[in-house]
Amino acid sequence: MRSKLDIIKMNKNCFEFLLKWQLEHEDFYFVPRKRNNNGRLDKGMYFRGSDDYIVLTFWDKSDPVDKIYLINWDCNTSGEVSITLCCRNDPEKLPHIVAIKNMIEATGKKFDKFSANINKWKWYYPSNMNYIETLEDFVKHEKPMIDKYLLAHPESGIPLADEKIDNKYVKKLPGYLDHVADILIQKKTGDIEAIKAEYTMTLKHNHLSNEMVKVLKRKGYTDVVTDKEFVDIQAIDPQGKKIYFELKTADTVKLSIRQALGQLLEYNHYPNKNNADKLIIVTSLEITQQDIQYLIGMRSRYKIPVYYQQFDMDKKSLTKEY
Repeated sequence: MRSKLDIIKMNKNCFEFLLKWQLEHEDFYFVPRKRNNNGRLDKGMYFRGSDDYIVLTFWDKSDPVDKIYLINWDCNTSGEVSITLCCRNDPEKLPHIVAIKNMIEATGKKFDKFSANINKWKWYYPSNMNYIETLEDFVKHEKPMIDKYLLAHPESGIPLADEKIDNKYVKKLPGYLDHVADILIQKKTGDIEAIKAEYTMTLKHNHLSNEMVKVLKRKGYTDVVTDKEFVDIQAIDPQGKKIYFELKTADTVKLSIRQALGQLLEYNHYPNKNNADKLIIVTSLEITQQDIQYLIGMRSRYKIPVYYQQFDMDKKSLTKEY
């Protein structure tokens, strides 16, 4: 008899498996728990379920009767793992769920039908497979097949998990950056010591850069390029001025200015040049009145065209220049 599995550890292991897969495969997304009901997200229960089972999916549509997804991979703390299809209250989506069931059954996985529940089916994985092995099997075999079908049938109304869900829910899960950093550390090879804090800072920086580029293009900036000649972001603003943006993830605006100023001056002037019209330091932090006075003083006293903008990660917006 199997010993009972720890539901928190199950959530953690599944979450890290999916994050690792996401890092290695482009356009791979999944649906996490969206609401922190009873503090479950804070406890590390990243997916829907209870203290006794976990349910996850890659397609964002639920069955309102059973309160699970239409298409599920699920596992209980006894170690039983299954693929569950459930469409008990939506006659328009039912033909598509049946078609998906038939596709999977054509590969040899025959579903059992619930005698008490109409339009609900389960297929159980062999008991000698652990739950991570079954999840990998599902991701490798069933997911591509189901994705292909749903993309070919948009009328099904069953959307694939996408970047929007990833940004809105996955990246905001408690400890997200720590989990990604742990995965990168595990993958690190060679003699160079991996420092978790450095990885976390890099991830924050990259996320800030990606979102900044989207916002700048939306605001009418042109020739937006990243990491060219060591500059984080270069762009031409709507008035035709060339801007160098230096992004920082330090704990304060003051420290960010200290770190960024020397870099910006070197990128813009060394050995004897003057490329940019403005040098802008960007963080996600709110600027203080003292910081504003400091920047005004540098512009007035030293004629350095240095400014600051805050990027709001939630609203995906830039403040005015300070």
